[in-house]
Amino acid sequence: MAKWQHVVGATPSGLYRVFLGPFDCVIPKTPQAIVEIMSQYAFEKPALNREGLVRSLGVGLVVAEGDVHRFQRRIFNPIFGLNRNRRLVPQVWPIALILREKIEDLVKKSRGSVVLDVHSLTMATTLDIVGITTLGVNFDSIRNPSDSILQAYEMVYPSPDNPSLIDQVVGIIFATLVPPRLLFKLPLRSIRQYHKGMRMLRSFYLTQIRQKRKEIENTSFDDTEPREKDILSALIASGLKDDKELLSHVLTTMAAGHDTTAVTLDWAIYRLSRHPEVQDRLRAEIQILRADQSLDTIPSLDAINSMPYLRAFVMEVLRFYPAVPLIGRVAASSTTVGGVVIAKGQGVLVSPYAINRQKDLWGEDAHEFDVGRWEASPTGGAKSAQALYTFSGGPRICVGKDLALISIKVLLVVLVERFCFEEVVPGFHPPFQKDTTLKAQGLKVKVSVV
Repeated sequence: MAKWQHVVGATPSGLYRVFLGPFDCVIPKTPQAIVEIMSQYAFEKPALNREGLVRSLGVGLVVAEGDVHRFQRRIFNPIFGLNRNRRLVPQVWPIALILREKIEDLVKKSRGSVVLDVHSLTMATTLDIVGITTLGVNFDSIRNPSDSILQAYEMVYPSPDNPSLIDQVVGIIFATLVPPRLLFKLPLRSIRQYHKGMRMLRSFYLTQIRQKRKEIENTSFDDTEPREKDILSALIASGLKDDKELLSHVLTTMAAGHDTTAVTLDWAIYRLSRHPEVQDRLRAEIQILRADQSLDTIPSLDAINSMPYLRAFVMEVLRFYPAVPLIGRVAASSTTVGGVVIAKGQGVLVSPYAINRQKDLWGEDAHEFDVGRWEASPTGGAKSAQALYTFSGGPRICVGKDLALISIKVLLVVLVERFCFEEVVPGFHPPFQKDTTLKAQGLKVKVSVV
């Protein structure tokens, strides 16, 4: 789609109508058209996709529509505010040190360098991070790959080389229009594994919800720390009492923060291995930050955010590899976009991957990975504030984007300070997995201690 959007010319409305097999879709190309679509609750998730997501996540922020979504955002927005962001670095840093220790051990055992399966480590790492930030629980998945919760997530969201049931189901839905309620009953091993994993997750999270509620009830009103130390505590303290509703929020937060952050970190590590000059500059900036500190000293959030080259690198990774490359919507009612009437039921496809690489928004080098564009301009030189759509936009913009950004920055500071990343096969770019997230198939890098 990115190549196609570059080839086709402009239209007065900024919209294109295409037929993808049996699907009649409208695709917005201009920032104005994209904003009009993404800012309206009139465009909802397709019914079949929503049905599949409800079965996995319940009706949380990812699935909710209209007034229900507005209500949920009013609860979540203050929870994901600046106070929580300042708590993130001390929460994420110890997990980053555990990852550093794990890789050091692997390098030592391999006598100087080791070829790593990147995704398995990043998935374990981000699971530990979202466990701490959401539940106040460290699963210790990095040191213990046999952890039951990590195993459950691998049943539901397997590796890039083994697509998950959800991704298979989404593909079948698009191809055949078979409802998830039927697909989830098929006598396949992957479906049995999926159901087993979901039972494990729901049981564990319900136990955590009930335990957390008891903690909150036994906490004095003036003692706010236990109420705010993790997202679940904040949700309960906000007045949410229904276990089913809380379970939906926990499942959604864990899934959304786990997979997408791991995918972004995968591509960041890959790009470090491809660009040693970027790695050297980033390490030099880290050394300035850490000049008077030990390896284990935790820097402040302000210190992390004051690193311009780190920001530039992370922003270019986010631009070039949006974790969610395609967003599907359906018009829930008749409306207009760019002066064109969009009928009820009309399908719409918004591609952050294509938008982030449009030459008319990012310049002639839009298809090149260039950290320097963010050094020259805080907007990366984009011609519109809506040119970067990695975190979506409008009322559905990712509520946890700061958590993801801070986590990625902290992990990169710890890893780049200690390790050198090199390509295993020079010039090799991992193919994208056809998936709901932009996973890399077969991503391996060579790692040694600096």
